[in-house]
Parts: sequence; structure tokens; C-alpha cells
Amino acid sequence: MKTMAVATGNPHKLQEFSEILAPLGWRVASIRDWLPMVPEPDETEPDFAGNAALKCRFAVAVLREARLASLPDAVAADDSGLAVNVLGGAPGVYSARFAEIAGHGIGDADNRRELVRRLRLCGLHEGFTTLAAFACAIHVQDLSQGLQHHSLAWCEGRVGLMERGSGGFGYDSLFFPLVNAGQVCDKTFAELPSDTKHALSHRGKALCLLAQKL
Repeated sequence: MKTMAVATGNPHKLQEFSEILAPLGWRVASIRDWLPMVPEPDETEPDFAGNAALKCRFAVAVLREARLASLPDAVAADDSGLAVNVLGGAPGVYSARFAEIAGHGIGDADNRRELVRRLRLCGLHEGFTTLAAFACAIHVQDLSQGLQHHSLAWCEGRVGLMERGSGGFGYDSLFFPLVNAGQVCDKTFAELPSDTKHALSHRGKALCLLAQKL
């Protein structure tokens, strides 16, 4: 199997990468398996694709500077987030730091609370949902051939105020994806089994597009 180092320490992202790419012959691991103390670059780009490319190129540069005896076959990075229509596309590229930027905490749970707070301020009530979409951009560099690949995918849906489900991560427990013919799923990403979620999700779609190129 070929080895892909993903520029993240997020175990949930690594699991999703592995579940989709392992059947295609890729062993997925964190960049920290090679460089335990690798820093994370500032995400300064205005969009998901730019930040994914920035993180991937940074990881490749650090790996090469380390002059390790063994390197992965490829390095990948993703940038993803939630865009809510009524919030003007927020949290967008700031999805992972939504609460922190607002001064209301840090991490997934606080980010969800901040989203719910903003939605309530916009007039959303219990039992109702509003339009939203997840986006995922992935950038990969093949270290042996120097080739670079990228993909971008969206998953449209709706978000509500009440968390449902114990699976997934991030905003998954608030997000109801669209399924066939524009119908809204009656389950959140956090309530769906992994294979169903991958078929619908932004990251699943982006990884499938990427797999075709790889």
C-alpha cells in the first residue's frame, strides 16, 4: 500500500480519510507520525482551497527540511467548514475557530453553541431549520513525482438548533444533508452510519474526486 501523510492531528478527519482511501490502496496516517512536533501554519487564505494548498505545501516543506530516512508517498491537507445562508456564509473558513474568535470558548462544542446563539439572534426557533452547506477542499502532493492534485466538494443541507446524534464531529450533530431530489434527510450527519455519511458528505465527495486523480 502507498502511504499518505495528512497534515492534521484530528483523529476524526484521519478516520474518514482512511475509510475512503484504504480500499483504494492507501494507508493514511497523520503527519505527526513523521514529525511529532510539527507546527500548524496560520490559515491566511480567504477560501477553503487556498488554505488546503497552504497547509499541504507547508507540511511538504517541513518534511523535506527534516531530511528523514523514510518519507510518505504523498502528503495531503484539507480545509473544510460550514456556510450558513442567514449568517452571510459564516462561519466559513473560520468554522474551527468560530467561538474562539467571538470570545466564547474553544473547540467543537463551543463552536456549536456559538452557531446556535447566532441562529437564535437571527430569529430561528426550535423545531425549524435554515439553509446551510458544508465545503471541503483537499490538496495532495505526490512526493515521488512532484504532482499536485486538488478537489473541492460541497454538501447542501440545513442546520437546526438542537443537537442530534453522537457520531461525527464539528457541526455534524446540527446538520441535515440533502439527499435524492433535494429532499432533506431526517437524520443529522451525527446520526448516520459512516458509509451513508461518506456518500453524502463534502469530505466523502472531495475524497472520491481525489481518488480518481490518484
